[in-house]
Parts: sequence; structure tokens; C-alpha cells
Amino acid sequence: MPFTASKKALFPVTPDPVVEHHPVQAQTIIVIQPGSVNLRIGRASDAIPITVPHCIARRCPNSVKSLQDDYMLLRPECNHSEAGQQIRTGLSSIQELLLSRPTAAGEYRQVTQPRQLMHFNSQVSSDISESSDTPSWTDCSKKPPYFVGEEALYIPSSEPYHLSWPMRRGRLNEHSGPGGSLTSILANVEIIWGHVLQEHLEVPLKDLKHYRAVLLIPDVYVHKQVKGLVNMLLNSLGFGAVIVHQESVCATYGSGITVACVVDVGDQKTSVSCVEDGLSHRASRFTMEYGGSDVSRLFHSLLARCGVSLPELSLARPPDVVQMQGLKETSCHLNQDQHGVSQQTLEIHLVGGSVVRYTMRLGDECILAPMALFRPLALGLQGTSLIRSQTRAEPDGDDPHDEDYLRQTQRQSWAGRIAGSKKDNPDSMGREASEQNLSNLDDPSAVMDDDSNDVPEIMPTTDSKILRRPEDDEEDEINDETDLDLMGVDEAIIHSIEKCDSEDLRRRLYSCILVVGGGLQFEGATSWLQHQVMQAIPSNMRAQLDSMDIITKPKDMDSSLTSWKGGAILACLDSTQELWIRQQEWRQFSVRLLRERAPFNW
Repeated sequence: MPFTASKKALFPVTPDPVVEHHPVQAQTIIVIQPGSVNLRIGRASDAIPITVPHCIARRCPNSVKSLQDDYMLLRPECNHSEAGQQIRTGLSSIQELLLSRPTAAGEYRQVTQPRQLMHFNSQVSSDISESSDTPSWTDCSKKPPYFVGEEALYIPSSEPYHLSWPMRRGRLNEHSGPGGSLTSILANVEIIWGHVLQEHLEVPLKDLKHYRAVLLIPDVYVHKQVKGLVNMLLNSLGFGAVIVHQESVCATYGSGITVACVVDVGDQKTSVSCVEDGLSHRASRFTMEYGGSDVSRLFHSLLARCGVSLPELSLARPPDVVQMQGLKETSCHLNQDQHGVSQQTLEIHLVGGSVVRYTMRLGDECILAPMALFRPLALGLQGTSLIRSQTRAEPDGDDPHDEDYLRQTQRQSWAGRIAGSKKDNPDSMGREASEQNLSNLDDPSAVMDDDSNDVPEIMPTTDSKILRRPEDDEEDEINDETDLDLMGVDEAIIHSIEKCDSEDLRRRLYSCILVVGGGLQFEGATSWLQHQVMQAIPSNMRAQLDSMDIITKPKDMDSSLTSWKGGAILACLDSTQELWIRQQEWRQFSVRLLRERAPFNW
């Protein structure tokens, strides 16, 4: 007789969480927030994390550089025939928006024309001076197999090293080229994180079994990538335990807010999510693939348009991109009261000890670039996945009770209820009618004919959701973002909040908008965001609002650190202690523990 094992024996039930009653040791908890450009990492007891560039440069075999570096600002989505016209249309839309809003004095802005500035700027010569406050090239004389972080950015172009970024647009940078597999990317992540732990936090890798990790993941995540990161933390690096949580929820912990629409404007992506009492509403969260780096690229082209060519900078070289990002941060603003032509000094710190200064005349260029966050058409992007919502998990052999299994179980339960109802009904038309009703559940008119006098088993109501299978509603929630065009930050906030069902919840979300990340840290951003959202919200909701708080610096904290700080607070809460996934448990039960222990709907 062949051996047959029960499902319970093949897939043992996950253990109950171990709740420890001794005080939490914050200095032994490492909070990790991986970003597309920066990695923020530190102990939960630290006031602020260590921030390092999230990149690695590996030495090429045979000392020949055969692969192109991953660009920081240049994007393939900009390389299309309609890019120029698209950018001009977007900039015209921004100009109209600027002219439509009065200044604090009640006046209206005057448009500055690039041609007025080009004649002066094209004749300006550079002023070069020596300075000790400049970056230096990385010493490659010992030919190490790789460099990590800032050292990887400042490798001379003549050296045979290939620079890569393991994260892109808020997720692991999987692609079809060399080094683009999930295994290769996780290997790079392990090296980067291990290097930072040893060199910056001074934690030997052999001691990580005594430490725990809090991993912050994007609101719109890829299940297999999260599984890979947790597996790397527990099995490869050797942490004793791990907690995984979403960045938007951690942002509310870091700011001390229970209900908020969280807007995360990063370097390469902008995410929006509605959070209520520690839970992110699944239907409300989505990610758009633009951010601060796109503003930097647009600012570079706007400077060239008014005669500021900056020949020292190339957007294909990482050190020059760092300088361009700095110029954007010091020159750009969203102050509606600051208009007209002004004289500004642009400083470029060249690698090796020189500072180049240009004294230029600039007009609206400094506000046009960041205003593209409200009118992303000006960024010139075209692509098929520029806006993403949460997708279902792919089937995983380590998780027998995955979404597919639960969905099939729900469908069988639903069908059983219908079949049971038919059996109990003496007027039933038989099995064929039961199957016909089941197949027509999505169509209320199919349940009862117009001429019928019989009472249907499922009464038509004004709420169409009652006539639908539960999984159908969830399918709509997940997939209805796929056909959307890129939205500005203000429009994205409206779209996200309106996805919430309760009117009272929507009112509270409009009353508290939390802005995190480093991509919207411009003077006047709060005023513009409040103005745009207030203009666009439904009129009935506008009448109910007492106030609208736009929080950009919660507790006077740098908004780019809010989520990390929330992760540190989360790790020390008593209610969190049963959420830890321990190394031995993970080796036995794997991804099933994320379904059981993750403080969000896995």
C-alpha cells in the first residue's frame, strides 16, 4: 500500500509566537531602511541612522570594463520621439498654474523668458579656485574585489569597476542583463549591508546572532523579494530575529500620528498610502515611478535652456550627478512669492580639490523643476509600469496556504452556500439551475428575470458587492490602477483617499497629510500642496473640513528619517514582541511565518 501523508504532516502548523518578558534591548536591534539611492541603518537606540549610498562597484574580470554602469539620473523612459513635445506641454501647464495663483501680496507672477537670460549667461566665464572641501577619488591601487557606498561612487572611470544599484524605483533591480537575477542582487545587498554593519556600526558579523533586525519595506512590495531579503537577513547574515513592516505605517509611528495619508516622495519613486491605526489600506496604496532625481534631470535641462551649460557636469558620471543633486537642493524652491530674474552663484565641487563657480541670472527655472512633481508630464516619461499597485503573490512551494489557496477555499465555500440553498429550496430547478446561478453571480439581472414572480435566492440590492464573490472585490482593488496615467502628488493624494470607503475616515485623512522622504524638501512645498489639494477635493468634503494639516517635518525631524525613526519605535513596543520571526523558525516554516506574523496583510 503506497504511503500517503496528511497535509498537516507535510506542512506542520506554524508555532505560536514566543513572548519574552525581559526589557527590550534597543542597542541590540538594527533598523534597516533600504532605499533606491540611500541605505539608512542604525541601532534602535540611535537618534539618527547612518546614511550611505546604496550601491556597490565590483571589479570586472580580466581587468576589462565590459558593462555599462547603472545610471543615476538618465532613464530609458525618456528616450522616445515625443519626449520634447511632452516636456514643453508639461512646462506650459506649470506656467499656467503659476500664473493662476496670486502671491501673498495679492499680485500675480510675471513670466521670465529663457531668451532674456541666455545672452547674459552665455558670456559668463567660470571662476576656479582651490579648496580642501571637495571629494577625492577612491584609491584602487590594492585592486579589491569591490567597493561599497561612497567609495563606489568616486572610482575613476579608467578603473575596471562596474557600478550597480541593487534597488531601483522602490524595489530590487531585477533585469534580464548580467547580474540582474534575484540571487545576484541579494548577494550584492548582503555585501553592502554586511560592510556597513562592520565598518560603520562596528558590529562583527559573527555576533549578529545576538542582534535583531527591523526591515522596512515599500508599501507596494514584491512578495518574493521580501522573502529573499528576510532569508538573507536570517540565514546569510545570521540575525537572531526579524520584523518586517511597511514604510508608511512606520512613518506614522515616527511622527506620532494614528490616522494620515502618507506621501513618500523619494529620489526615484513617489508612494501614497492611507494609514489608520497602524494598518495601511490596501486599496489606497500605489507607487509612481518618479521622484527627486527626475526633478534634478529636468533642472539640468532648464539651466541649459537659459544658457547655463555647465560643461564640467555629465549626467552619466556618478560624481557629477551628486553635484547636480546638490545644485537642485540649494537653488530650487516652491515659493510663489519669489519670482522675477535673480542672480545666483552655482558652485561645482570637482573631485580632486577644485571649486568652479558661475554667477548666473535665473528666472522661473528654479520653481519650474520642482513644480513637475505636481505636473509630471513635464518629466517626459513614457512606459508601461510607471504606476504600480499591490499585486498578488506568485505561487510559492514554501507557502501552501498562499493567496491562491485562500481564494479557492473562499470560492468553494461560496459555491457550497449556493448549492445548499438550492437543495433546501423545494422549488429548485435542479443542479443545472444552481450552476447557472453560480456562474451569473456577477450579473444581478441574471439572478431574476424581469417577468419572474419568484423570489430569488440572492436578492438584488443597491449594494452590488453583495452579489459578488469576495475575491472578485479584492481583484478589483488590486488591478484597477493598471490603466492610470502618472498623477501629480496632489492628484495622487485625492485618488488614494477616495479609495477609502468610510466618509468619516476620508474626512480625517484629508485633515492630516504626512509628507516623508527627501524629494519634496523645497521652500514653499507645504503651501503649494495644501492649495492644490484644497482646490481638488470634493466640495461636500471641503465643507466638512475644519482644517488641513500638511506635516512635512514631524517633531522637527528631517522628513527623510521619519520612517526609519518609526521603525526604531516599533521595535521597542511591548505589543511588537510577539511579531519577531526567529532564525530557527524561519528555517523550518519559511515564508509562512510572514503570513502569520507580519503586522500587515501579506
